[in-house]
Amino acid sequence: MDKFKTAGKYILNFVLILAIGCLALYLTVGKEIGTVFEAVKTAKPFVLAVMALVMLIYYLIDAFILYLICKARGYRLKLRQTFVTNMTGVLFSDLTPSATGGQFAQVYVFHNQGIHAGQASGILAVVFITYQIVIISYATIAMLVNAPAIFQNRQSILIAIIGFVVNVVITGGIFLVTKSAKAHDFFIVKFIGFLAKIKLVKDYEKTSSEVSGSFREFRDESSQLFSQRKLFIEVCLCHAVKLTLFYTLPFFAAMSLGVPVPVSDLPKFISLAAAISLFNTFMPLPGASGGSEASFVMLFGFLGRTLVSTAMLIWRVFTFYFGLLISLITVAVAKETKGGIMKAASGKNCDSDKDAANISPEAVSEE
Repeated sequence: MDKFKTAGKYILNFVLILAIGCLALYLTVGKEIGTVFEAVKTAKPFVLAVMALVMLIYYLIDAFILYLICKARGYRLKLRQTFVTNMTGVLFSDLTPSATGGQFAQVYVFHNQGIHAGQASGILAVVFITYQIVIISYATIAMLVNAPAIFQNRQSILIAIIGFVVNVVITGGIFLVTKSAKAHDFFIVKFIGFLAKIKLVKDYEKTSSEVSGSFREFRDESSQLFSQRKLFIEVCLCHAVKLTLFYTLPFFAAMSLGVPVPVSDLPKFISLAAAISLFNTFMPLPGASGGSEASFVMLFGFLGRTLVSTAMLIWRVFTFYFGLLISLITVAVAKETKGGIMKAASGKNCDSDKDAANISPEAVSEE
């Protein structure tokens, strides 16, 4: 019964994503929605194929990042295995609010590949730390270099500032809480205590213990990461390359519709896409639905009402639904995802942790 209930929740989230996306599209173009779909039909197949290739390379780089970190930890996983782990995270991040289900599902898959849950969480913590450092640095450079493009109107200024501030505050807050005993105690006692008083946290002792454990793990992993300079640089460079590829997609979306965009405009498109990515990082709705579409239309409004809506639709298909399809196929086919993957992604305890503690790094290899 629980299995069907969990599956129903993901199906409901997917329907919600589609509904919000359709509503955002309709609010953008209104009665011209027919014109938008007609414009989509004129998109150049070759450029669409390039967009698909860019996204595949993006996911492969993500898998390579996991491969590098696992290798540095002494785990002999193959790139195929880390690709499965990464795409599992993509699927459940896309289908859960604020991408909360992705890490739980990845820990489950890592366990099935022979990595203990605690070590798996540490590997994913390294990914999070380096990604946040790179995405904030990237956006900062983009805003400085292409300020006129990003701060072109009130809407774009709002999107850029909110995205930047939220990411800096959350990332900086995590580092502060893990490094400062006073900040840690304040967060545990005051903040979680307040949530417990207003009934948002049911079990204060259990929640505070889990949060303290997560902060301790984050502190240990960040300290270890910064001491491994070569790994840190390699992973950050991989993040920078994959983000650059990802940020080119609005440019290709416009090009597919025959918009005469010169290559000299590519930095402008990349900068605007970086602002959107920063804004959507902590969007609470599944798949950042609604916020993605709205921010794209606001920032790329210079393309014209019909063209920007059409480009947004193509961009959204490749940046979200394409990955959803690939990840769904991967999870359905891969042997590591069999069993209680949906239960694991929901954050519930499953039997997969029972015998993971005794597996050594040297014992891990693909069968």
